[in-house]
Amino acid sequence: MNVFVYGTLLVPRIWELVTECPDLESAEAKLSRHSIWRVREATFPAIREEGPDYEGEVPGRVFFDVPAPALQRLDLYEDAFYERVAVSVQTANGPVDADAYRVPGENAKAVVSGDTWTLEWFEQNGLERFLENVFEP
Repeated sequence: MNVFVYGTLLVPRIWELVTECPDLESAEAKLSRHSIWRVREATFPAIREEGPDYEGEVPGRVFFDVPAPALQRLDLYEDAFYERVAVSVQTANGPVDADAYRVPGENAKAVVSGDTWTLEWFEQNGLERFLENVFEP
């Protein structure tokens, strides 16, 4: 199973803590017709599917052949807040089928803030607090 990540899992340390798979093959990827936002009162993001005319895309990374135990850990990490859905992402070598974690459509407008999310913003403003809250008791 290929998995497209776009948020906190782009941080190698977080990917490794969650999946216990530091050496999986991966590639830069983009998910079209989606937007990325900060979740209200949080430092982590959510992606939202937009209409067919939406020209934006979400940058991220696709990890190839994620083993079942790592996928189970990802499901626990993302919990019921997100749903795992099948998507097609674009890589330098063409389209790739993958799963991605997305806020269900009926909840998306209620949980996302009006602030876009970027990895750079997260690393500067939320990473240390996120690590403390999620990985340190």
